[in-house]
Amino acid sequence: MRRIKVSVFNNDFMIKTDADEEYVREIARYLEDKVKEASPQPGNMLIPRPFLLATLKIADDYFRLKREFEEFKDRAEERSRNLVEILDIALKGKETFSPRSEEETRKLREEQREDSLK
Repeated sequence: MRRIKVSVFNNDFMIKTDADEEYVREIARYLEDKVKEASPQPGNMLIPRPFLLATLKIADDYFRLKREFEEFKDRAEERSRNLVEILDIALKGKETFSPRSEEETRKLREEQREDSLK
């Protein structure tokens, strides 16, 4: 674990982390941007250390979940493409599906009903 200096609204903090320094700075910028969205003129803010650490952790959780979701979505899209390709290959050269006529469906139901009564 190493120490990284992080500046949030002109407040410098030393943080112990195993994370990449650029990643930690990206999270800090994200937090600053979100505060600026909520309050266009936040100015210099006194940020209690526990609050900063908690918000960094929450933002880290968000970034990780977002990355995991994107990876999941990419895998799902790839699997969907593969399934479509498999179906296309399986159906290639085959006769297309044609639904039964109403008369054929009625006869089939009657036969099934008769079989169930036996």
